[in-house]
Amino acid sequence: MPVKVITTELGHSLPPEQPHNITFHIPGWETAKALRRGDPNLLSKLSSIYPRFGPWCEVRQLSTALHKALSLPETYGLIIFVHPDSFTTAQRYSSDGKWRKPEHLVPPSDLWFRVVEIPISSEDKVRLYITAFPQKHAPGVVGTWQNYGCGISSRLAAACLAHLDSLTILPFTATGADDVSLPNIPEPTYLPLTEAHTGLKSRIVELAQRSPLDKETANLLSPENVFLYPTGMAAVWRLHNALITLRPEGEIVVLGSVFHNSYHLFEESPNGMKHFGSCDAKSNLFDELEKYLEGEKQKGGRPAYCFAEFPSNPILVSVDLVRLRKLADKYDFPIIIDDTIGSFANIDVLPVADVIVTSITKSLSGYANCMGGSLLLPPSTPLSPSLSPLLTTTFRNEYFHPDASLLLSNSQSYLARSATLNSNALSLATYLNSEAQDPSSPVKAVFYPPFLDTKPNYDAVMRAPTPEFPNPGYGCLLAVDFESLDLAKTFYDNLSVYQGPHLGAHLTLAFPFNDAIWGVEPEAAEYLKTFGANPEQVRVSVGLESEEELIDTFKYAVEKAKGKKKRLTSQN
Repeated sequence: MPVKVITTELGHSLPPEQPHNITFHIPGWETAKALRRGDPNLLSKLSSIYPRFGPWCEVRQLSTALHKALSLPETYGLIIFVHPDSFTTAQRYSSDGKWRKPEHLVPPSDLWFRVVEIPISSEDKVRLYITAFPQKHAPGVVGTWQNYGCGISSRLAAACLAHLDSLTILPFTATGADDVSLPNIPEPTYLPLTEAHTGLKSRIVELAQRSPLDKETANLLSPENVFLYPTGMAAVWRLHNALITLRPEGEIVVLGSVFHNSYHLFEESPNGMKHFGSCDAKSNLFDELEKYLEGEKQKGGRPAYCFAEFPSNPILVSVDLVRLRKLADKYDFPIIIDDTIGSFANIDVLPVADVIVTSITKSLSGYANCMGGSLLLPPSTPLSPSLSPLLTTTFRNEYFHPDASLLLSNSQSYLARSATLNSNALSLATYLNSEAQDPSSPVKAVFYPPFLDTKPNYDAVMRAPTPEFPNPGYGCLLAVDFESLDLAKTFYDNLSVYQGPHLGAHLTLAFPFNDAIWGVEPEAAEYLKTFGANPEQVRVSVGLESEEELIDTFKYAVEKAKGKKKRLTSQN
């Protein structure tokens, strides 16, 4: 069939375009790199954005209104949260000379904190905690929005804008030089917990209990074991804080390729991280890991915790979780698994994980129109008696109920969508893998669980078929390696799918993830290559299009790159 032409304008979201969408189409390899550089010309063309990248749309409108109401200097910007610990977080982050560039460090007296209150309904008055900063130092502050994921949502911003005429500015002013710990600032109101939150937690438990590998463990679950957050990164951040409170003495052990913001969160933690990048079957991961753990034990130490994505983003390697569980029991450390890519439909990591974190923004939501993150703490884990009370007593709701309500509604089609995502991704990966076997093809390798040497590790935690979901699979995400950066660009620039970050959406998205995200950090980019996260790689989140349409679309782009390879070969 003829390749479908994408008619969506640059900077606009996946259709149907509507308020609060979280995707944006930015076609072209160099355009993707311009996004990471923060190119102002490109940013000016974005009508929507992935919300954790920065304040946008309604959040930007609210920021502008509050900037005026607070009479801030024109040279200042601001970011908005509902949790008051955002003040101490900004203090620490903006003054951290180890990780911030000198020109991004904010003089303490130039970091300003304010608090306002807006009644968004007759019952609910929302207090907003505002961090203001000189725009010239913005990179030294906005990381608190990007890396921790707790900024307000566009729906909450819209609700606040609708009631801005009832704004109250609290008589509180402080700077980065002051003590802004919780006892010294206005008490928060947080956001109300509603039936939407309860329903979403119940839905997650229902999915986690489906076709369990360990019925006894699964049957212990209840909605009280689920904690909801505004984003997946917020779930990681809040869990991280709780764990280093309980276990402050050790490094964080991180296995394999992990999401960019997660990586920076771990490396900037008080005791740092120990990263084991190569986790495929050919690596000697577990020999190296046990040697490290034994060394820590001899020194009287232990890891704070171990974190792994399953499978990993973006190279889809699956760590041997069964073997990891044995080491965790032997050396006394908890295992945290981010199962976003494998997803509740396909895998069950309850028997091996102490905590499961999930970006429910992705395939559980599936329509790229709301955000959310979850943390599932099984009561059967040895960590539960200490971690559960800490999470419960420190939890304050930051997740706006209209976001939770929409995500709950979206999740009703989750299993049906997951079946199509699995089938489409496997078909596409099978085609691309056949190309990788052809010497004339520019395709070098395909990263998708069934085509990697860690397939047995994935299969070990795959759920059994059920009547409602007869074909558990390998998820929607895959990556394609090319023989050169030039050939990868040719493929990508001729690939007629939506192009931009995100995964698990209803339509296919492609993105040169490694080159665009890590390419601005040369040392990090070189390090990632050592375990297969190459710059010549295109990450693909397969959508719900027809299989025929997908194969034809990708075949067209491969043929273009194949022609480029042939021309380059003849010139040499």
